[in-house]
Amino acid sequence: MTQGRGEHSLSRSISSLQYFTLAFGCVVGVAWMIILGDIVSKAGPGGAALALAIGGAGVLLVAFCYAEVAGVRPHAGGELVYAYELGGSGASFAIGWTLTLLYVATCAFEAISIGAVTNMLFPGVTGPLLYTLFGQEVRLGAVVIGLVFALLLWLLNVRGAKMSARTQEWTTYLRLLLMAGFLGVAVFYAHPANLKPLFTFGHSSLAATQFFGVLATAPFWYGGFTVFATASEETATSMRMVGRAIVFSIVAAGLFYIALILSIGALTPWHNLAAMKLPAAEAFTAAMGTPIVAKIVLATALLGNLTAWNALLLAGSRVLFAMGRAGLSAGAFARVHPRFRTPSFAVAFVSVISIAVLFLGRGFITPLVNVSSACFSLTYLVTCLTLIRLRRVEPGTERPYRAPGGAGMAWIASLVSLAILAVTLVQPWLAAGDRIPPEWITLGGWAGLGLVFWFAATRARRRIAEPARRAILTGSAET
Repeated sequence: MTQGRGEHSLSRSISSLQYFTLAFGCVVGVAWMIILGDIVSKAGPGGAALALAIGGAGVLLVAFCYAEVAGVRPHAGGELVYAYELGGSGASFAIGWTLTLLYVATCAFEAISIGAVTNMLFPGVTGPLLYTLFGQEVRLGAVVIGLVFALLLWLLNVRGAKMSARTQEWTTYLRLLLMAGFLGVAVFYAHPANLKPLFTFGHSSLAATQFFGVLATAPFWYGGFTVFATASEETATSMRMVGRAIVFSIVAAGLFYIALILSIGALTPWHNLAAMKLPAAEAFTAAMGTPIVAKIVLATALLGNLTAWNALLLAGSRVLFAMGRAGLSAGAFARVHPRFRTPSFAVAFVSVISIAVLFLGRGFITPLVNVSSACFSLTYLVTCLTLIRLRRVEPGTERPYRAPGGAGMAWIASLVSLAILAVTLVQPWLAAGDRIPPEWITLGGWAGLGLVFWFAATRARRRIAEPARRAILTGSAET
C-alpha cells in the first residue's frame, strides 16, 4: 500500500517555489550579519569570498546528489532514510541523532542572533545584564526576544507546513528585494582601495590556518538547503522541479555571499569590520554618515533570521517524526496533531532544547557554527554514498531528477564532503591550543546522550521487524 494516508502521515502542501524559498531562506539566514566580520578578518575580503566560492562549488555537487536521492526516496526524515540504505537501523539512528543536533544547534544560533539584530534596530532593547558567559554578556531583553520568537515559530509549525511554507515564501521575496537594494547602494559608495589587501593567507602559517577555518564553515553557510529533503514527503509538485529549485538556491546564495563580502569590504577599510558587532549594517553608517540604509540591512537580516529559523525547525521536527514512526526512537515523536497533521511533539522537542541553548548567549555562537558544519558534512557524505549505492542496486528505478555526471560526480562529492568533515573536526583543535575545543565537548556529550536514547528505545525498536521498518522509512507501507 502507498504511504501517505495513515495515522502517522503528513499533508502534501509544499510547492516547488516554496521549496526554493524554504531552502534559500534557510541558506541565507542571518549568519552573513553576525559573523561576516569574523571571516573577513581571518582571510581578508578576497580570501573570505574565495573560501565561500570554493565551499559553494563543493556543496553544489552535494546538492545534485540530494536532488536525485530525494526523488527516489521522498520521505520525511531525509538523510536518516538514506542512512538506512547504507547501514540499517544503527546507521539510521546515528544520522538521525546527528541531524537532531544539527537542527537544534542552528535553531539556537537563530534564537541567540535575533537579540543582537533587534538591539541594533532598537538600541537598548536587550535590557539589563544577567550574567557573562564565554566572554560575552547575556542580557535579559535578548533572552526574552529569542524566547518570544521561539514560541511564535513553535505555534506556526504546529499549525501546519502549508502555513509555514506560505509565510516563508512571501518573506523571502521581500528579502530578495531588500538585498538587491542595499547591495546596489553598497556598489555606489564602494571604494576598491578599502579591499586591500584582498588576501591574508599568504602572510603566515596562522593566516593559512584561518583561511581553512573559514572554508570549514562553508557547510554552515550553505547547509540549510538540506531542509527540503526532510520535508520532501510533503511535496505538492514534481521532484524534478524541487531538485531544480534546490540547485538554484545554492547558486543564488553563493552569488549573494560573494557580492556581499566584496561590496561591504569596499565600503570601509575591511580591517575595521572585525571591530564591528554587526559589520554588514555598521559599514553603511560608517561610509554614508547616516543609519538609514543600515536599518534596511538590519530589517533584511531580521527577516532572514526568521525564515532560516522557521525552515530549520520544520526540518528538525520531521527528522524526529521519522525516527519515532520507524521505531528508532520514542514513539511520542511520531505523534501527529489530529487537526493540523503536523508532528507536534517533535516540534516541541526541538523548540524546547533550542530555548535552553539560547541562555548560553553569543559567546557560544562560534562553537554552534563549527558543530553545525561538522554535522552537515557528515550528512552530505551519507547522501552522496547513498546515491552511489542506489545507482548500483536500483539502476532501473525512476529518477525524477538525475544528477549530472552520475556516479563519478557522486564520488567526487563524497570526497569533498569527507575533506570538509576532516577540516571541521581538526580546525577547532588547532585553534584551541592546549584546551579541549568546546565543539568536541558538545559532539561527545551529544553522542553520549544519543546512546541513552538508543538503549531507551530498545523495546520500541523490537516492536517493528526490520522488513516493516524498511517499508516505513522508504514509504512502501501504510503508517
